Amino acid sequence: NNGGSKPLNKKHQISNLIYDFFVMRFQFRHYRYGVTLPSIDSICREFNVSQQTVKAAFRQLREDGFIDMHNGRPTRVIFQQTEQAFHESVQSFYSKRTAAFPDLFETSALILIPALMEGLRRTSQQDLIQLKSFLSRADTDDALYFFCYILQKLENPLIINLHWEISFYTGLIFFDRNIDENIYSRKLVEKGIGAIIDCTMNRDWDGLRSTLFAFQKNTTERAISYITRNITPAAGQIPFIWRIYYGRPQICYSLSLRLLHEIYLGKYRETPYLPSYEKMAREYQVSVSTMRRTIDVLSRFRAVESVNGIGTRVCPASTETPDFSTPAVRRNLALFFQVFELIILSCEEAACATFLRLTPDEKSSLLCRLEENLRSGRCAFSLWHILLCIAMYCPIKGCRHIYSKIYGLFLWGYPLRTSHKETAWLEKADEEFTKAIAECIGQNRFRECSLIVREMTIRLFHRAENYLLSHGIQEDELRLSPAIRMMIPGESGT
Repeated sequence: NNGGSKPLNKKHQISNLIYDFFVMRFQFRHYRYGVTLPSIDSICREFNVSQQTVKAAFRQLREDGFIDMHNGRPTRVIFQQTEQAFHESVQSFYSKRTAAFPDLFETSALILIPALMEGLRRTSQQDLIQLKSFLSRADTDDALYFFCYILQKLENPLIINLHWEISFYTGLIFFDRNIDENIYSRKLVEKGIGAIIDCTMNRDWDGLRSTLFAFQKNTTERAISYITRNITPAAGQIPFIWRIYYGRPQICYSLSLRLLHEIYLGKYRETPYLPSYEKMAREYQVSVSTMRRTIDVLSRFRAVESVNGIGTRVCPASTETPDFSTPAVRRNLALFFQVFELIILSCEEAACATFLRLTPDEKSSLLCRLEENLRSGRCAFSLWHILLCIAMYCPIKGCRHIYSKIYGLFLWGYPLRTSHKETAWLEKADEEFTKAIAECIGQNRFRECSLIVREMTIRLFHRAENYLLSHGIQEDELRLSPAIRMMIPGESGT
């Protein structure tokens, strides 16, 4: 139920993800020339998507010369590689990513392990028994299925999306099933996942955390060691990029988030009107039509308002409710809702790691911002400043990148505050949070500080959820956005 709006069109976007998934598996020899691919129906069950989505991906694979597909005949791989071409492909892929690998695995440990912990907490004994019986094969797919299954317990597509983006970047999930033991040990995977399941069945959460870290450390060190020995780094490294938006909306939504930052914390915060479309298009290096679509999205969020004959008025304090009938508003508010959970799960470790590494000048700058918020009555921005601090100063590069995206998605929610009926409660909570966080940072009580950030995020999350539900956005819609959801073979889709 979309409250009368058009259904969210995510099929095309997920078909692109499935297309990328199979292309990588062809190039890494998971599926070789002449191999018959699984049926459309089995792939639909595996990814928990419709036939239309899989067929769209397969049509593109056929057009690009990867597969032979005809009605009534099995789909075969026709993509061919010589041995030299295969090694050159692997060399090319990893040579441009070697610099990011150690940092990205550290990022994954900091952000995804808390998510896996929460997913495992939500598994039932029946789930665990099923996973235990599934362990016997312990090949590359089984590790992939296992962690996808656990993360799906969170019912948060944004977190699943992050897991997939990291998996796609590293490429390790796409190798041939008969991969060299030097990089992938079946025994190590079977033992590690078995220990994870045992800790979860015993509800040994401290042991589970240690076991998850040990499993990732062992598999990571093996992969990094293999790549370091066999791959020569290239000059032009490809950084990890978390793609949240796919296709046409990507530029428009990304620019919308940039402008929201400028309106609330940047150069437009004291400006009554934005520059003309033409001037802004030149400044942000986009077309005028893209600029118009971007402003239209912001106007539907009530962040700006078009005034006939004058221009685009900045209205950060507007009390009007966002246009919930618009698919773009509902889609981005779903991401805003989902990012709350990612912050709750990861912010304690991310904030603590950041605060411990702040230089005296960086710490002083953050305290000045918090004190200015108290003086100006703009304490609503204090949590934003903490997220920005992590995005700018966390010692782990991948974490900085992910938190810059988290901060951006969090901006979608600010227009909700001004139309909220309980603004007095919000203002008081913001002020108390700002005072508490400033005191802890000033006294170097960084662990306590990170706990305060998490507690505040949880309080705001519940308020935001109630607000969105009260305005006709259904709970299942809040958890609706593009993501691959792999199902364990034999498990029925939902």
